[in-house]
Amino acid sequence: MNGNFKLSRIATFLAGCSFLVGCGSNDASSTPSVESYAYSKLSVCIDADLDGTCGELEQKVTKFTRSADNNQAPYLISEAGYFLTAPASATVVTPFTTLIQNEVLYNPLVAGDTKLAQQQLQAIFGEKYGIDFNQLASIHGPKAETEMLLASFRHALSLQGGSSYLKISAAVDKMISEKSFDITQSLTQSDLDSSHVNLSNRYLLSGSYPLDALFIPTSVTLNEGTGMLLALLSDGKMLQVNTASGSYSSFSPSVTTQPEQKPANFAGYDSHHHDDDDDDDHHGGGGIVLPPQKPSILTHATQGKDDREAYLLYQPSIVGDSSISNTCNTTGTNGIFLSEIGKNSQTSKLTASMKIDAYGGASGVTPPPIIPPVIDNSTSPVSTAECRNNHINGFTPLFKNNLIAAVFTNGSSYNSELQLLSSTELKQLGKRYPLASTQPLVVANKSQSQLVVVETNSSQAVILDSSTLAPRISINKSNIQAAVFTNNDSELMISDGSKTLSWFSVNNPGSPVATLVMNEDVVRLASDPSGQFSAVQTSNHIHLINNQARSIITSEPYAKSLIYGMSMLSDKIIISRSKSIDYIQFGNLIGSPIKIGYQLVNKELVNQWAAASTNSFSSTTLGYVLQSVGENADISLEFNNIDLEWLPASATSADGVKAVMISGYYRNERVSLYKNL
Repeated sequence: MNGNFKLSRIATFLAGCSFLVGCGSNDASSTPSVESYAYSKLSVCIDADLDGTCGELEQKVTKFTRSADNNQAPYLISEAGYFLTAPASATVVTPFTTLIQNEVLYNPLVAGDTKLAQQQLQAIFGEKYGIDFNQLASIHGPKAETEMLLASFRHALSLQGGSSYLKISAAVDKMISEKSFDITQSLTQSDLDSSHVNLSNRYLLSGSYPLDALFIPTSVTLNEGTGMLLALLSDGKMLQVNTASGSYSSFSPSVTTQPEQKPANFAGYDSHHHDDDDDDDHHGGGGIVLPPQKPSILTHATQGKDDREAYLLYQPSIVGDSSISNTCNTTGTNGIFLSEIGKNSQTSKLTASMKIDAYGGASGVTPPPIIPPVIDNSTSPVSTAECRNNHINGFTPLFKNNLIAAVFTNGSSYNSELQLLSSTELKQLGKRYPLASTQPLVVANKSQSQLVVVETNSSQAVILDSSTLAPRISINKSNIQAAVFTNNDSELMISDGSKTLSWFSVNNPGSPVATLVMNEDVVRLASDPSGQFSAVQTSNHIHLINNQARSIITSEPYAKSLIYGMSMLSDKIIISRSKSIDYIQFGNLIGSPIKIGYQLVNKELVNQWAAASTNSFSSTTLGYVLQSVGENADISLEFNNIDLEWLPASATSADGVKAVMISGYYRNERVSLYKNL
């Protein structure tokens, strides 16, 4: 097929089509309408956790408007027998974008770069099929080739075992080997079974994103569905981080301008007070002038259901309105506000330190008076919904049920209560549960159908129905420091800060069904979205726990300081700390030996190798390195054919190693990958 035909075919298609608009043509095989593709009518999501399904919390897509970040999660269609993906930069999801995304995900020579993936596929299939992969991330491909790819994908998906991503990958490997889209007769079960190394849930792979702006934040939250972290910084700005790529943006909350400013009322102070008619209390016409004060302080920000919105909690400042009520009011600048975020991202300077200007008095003896600050009401939050109340201390989103569980203190712990609000309108739903403290620990289960509430100094915890806040059952366990739901919400794993972890049955929590004694005191807990695995931080380690076996799968040293929080996605543990976000990957460690080997070789492994081996830094194999640092034989054997050459060749210590050349076979060809360390 010549190049002129290829150009004509694509040009004709481009001229007649636009995204999600029918093209209309007499020749359905060359210029088909979008409507003729059945999959084009199916829903699309962003598969943030790469589990091959559109989860309840994962963002549904109606417009393809994301930036071209190579490390962003892919688009996914997974219904009606279809499994199609596309990179974040695509504007359509088709079998051709599925080929591109597969290369982004699994081809080590592409290194996650969409453009390189398109070039690789173009070199293999472009001339044969008269197509241009550089254009196929924005248009539907030719009908005949589309049907051929769909048939091959359906065949791959019918194989046993493995994820849908792996099945598609095995199909693409076979297509590239045979240089044909039709592998329905040649792809076998053994191709799938032997195609990849799988270290998922067997190995911990650590990394870190340096982030100088993340320093003493007011709050840090993570959305399990999108993998987006939202930090509220001490200067009132917000930092949104993509935990898959480390890319981030910084912005201030949206506000509206209101010109009103008025003096603050300080109790016991009369700005017009005079003790006599003399001028002996004059102080040069001045005094201690406090800067303008905001009546409301942004104290907490939680990522919304998708990455474009957040719930912002404002509380009164020392000069703000502290009037008490237990309802959502019609006026005020305090409470919970559902706000669009990042719409007008701006880089603003840090707020200057408070400065007090004192003017010397004529006498030089009597101290100058404190002149009350002006209340700066120049801005108020912009929101699509709000619950205005001066005494909301915190809240827990329940996105799967379109609810928010908010703590209303009503001025004191004696009147505190948990209330339900709608998550979209932030209206009260009349459901309440009385509290005995103003800052209870409130944790939702994975389905968000239940809440466990732990109150300060209480000898027990209570499990509530999240839709009614009606108590279901109590757990007789004192001094609970952390709790997470596990094992399909059937159990609750609890820590009291000691070395012992306890699992309680949700339906019969009289005593623990199991316990596990760690080597160090437990500091933090988190569980993955399925509840099958948990992360446990102890004094000097991170542990991956199998909740069904109630056992430690694997551990690694971790003794970082100034930690702000720990969360868990389906494939990695996320730890936010001073000026860094650490990730410890335990899932999606799947691919060819050289791809996984490229991921495993890092500076930490070099340091371990240097400490564990008396050998010089001469050429070796990754399998031998892993064996030398104490890795299990069933893992190290997978990498006996991956060669390592430390660079520069003159290096004699770990500090001297600056890079490595990693060599092995990929798709039956010998390849080498260079990696800086």
